[in-house]
Amino acid sequence: MDHTSAVSEYTVKFLHQLGISDSVTVQVKYDKEADLYQILFHTDQPSLLIGYHGDNLSAIQSILGLHFHSQFDQWINLSVNVNDYRERRELTIHSLADTAVSRVLTTNHPHSLPPMSASERRMGHMYLQDHPRVLTSSQGVGKSRSVVVSPKS
Repeated sequence: MDHTSAVSEYTVKFLHQLGISDSVTVQVKYDKEADLYQILFHTDQPSLLIGYHGDNLSAIQSILGLHFHSQFDQWINLSVNVNDYRERRELTIHSLADTAVSRVLTTNHPHSLPPMSASERRMGHMYLQDHPRVLTSSQGVGKSRSVVVSPKS
């Protein structure tokens, strides 16, 4: 079932309650095939919504997800993005992974990427999953958990 208008209306109301609705444009798209609501924010001050390492963005996505679960009595898949931050972050993770692969192949020793959130670690694992000469694992606990790129035996 398509709840695009309800998602859009509540998201605008939520931003208004935060006191930032005047500086943010909201666009909601529903991808029927993926059953995914994409909530896109456009603003001149993206750092306020993104936060440190995307923490604010993740929190906004969690709060909206919980609200929509209680409103629709079902979990809906949603993705919140600000000025294409997630796409830029994915490119950065791919670049970090490529650098790590080069180091691993040169030194034949494992290399750790910087600590990342679970979704960002997943991007790194997915990006390198079919690489013929390296494999990935996660190491660490909590906020210090990171992807480790190792040579295949």
